[in-house]
Amino acid sequence: RRLAGLVCLSSSFVCGFSVVPCRWSGRIAPACLSSLRGGSAAVPASMSSEAAQCAAQDKRILFVRHGVTEMNEFLGSSHYGSPGFKDPGFWDTRLTARGITQAEALNVRLCKQAASWAENTDERIDLIVSSPLSRALHTASLAFAGKEFHEVPRLVNADVRERMWLSSDVGTTSSALSSSWAEKGWDFQGLDETWWYTNDKWRETEWRREGKYVHAGEPEEPFRQRLQVFKSWLLARPERRIAVVAHWGTIYGLTGKSLENCESLEVSLASFYDGKIFVTD
Repeated sequence: RRLAGLVCLSSSFVCGFSVVPCRWSGRIAPACLSSLRGGSAAVPASMSSEAAQCAAQDKRILFVRHGVTEMNEFLGSSHYGSPGFKDPGFWDTRLTARGITQAEALNVRLCKQAASWAENTDERIDLIVSSPLSRALHTASLAFAGKEFHEVPRLVNADVRERMWLSSDVGTTSSALSSSWAEKGWDFQGLDETWWYTNDKWRETEWRREGKYVHAGEPEEPFRQRLQVFKSWLLARPERRIAVVAHWGTIYGLTGKSLENCESLEVSLASFYDGKIFVTD
């Protein structure tokens, strides 16, 4: 599932994440500001193509892949697609002790960066977005803890969940998630009770490599479609720098870059990858 190696978009690093130079200075370029109204799941109809391009160039997306999980460790020894592969049933897999340590270490770097921004520039993280899968929510809550991020709004968006491969990608209902995470500032408004991919007839159209599976796999086309919806949602948001805590498959599908667990990468929205995502198996 994970390609080896990461090709960085820039040779410069700020506290552990790579930064792609942006042609616009300031928080939101003037031509973009008048067109952005925020919150919509699509690009505002009033936005011209020039304004949309301007907004995409100026908007910064800081991707963070979640920390190491139970399923990551299992797949390290029982590789997906290997002879006799069997899904172990790690439903909505959780971070391991190692994954928690990774997220806490990332928090130290992010807090240092935020403090430096506050002292020397007007740069900041304006919004934190997480996949509703528990490993992403836990990573995001640890990585963006502290006074530096206390007042930053936190939204949950199901479009950036992992592509459905295994039991680990089956989620927890929104009501249960809200009970566990809302007190940490997460906004679950608009999240369907069952927000992950389902298909009762999945065994008739199985596309994954031979193995024993316990849940439907998400075909490539619906995965592509929701990534496009997420791109439009990002463009329509009024914030300039948005942190997105997500997964290997979604980050790779959006950027063409392969991140290790708890690795982070900042790119401009305009640089998002538009080619074929990857072969289905």
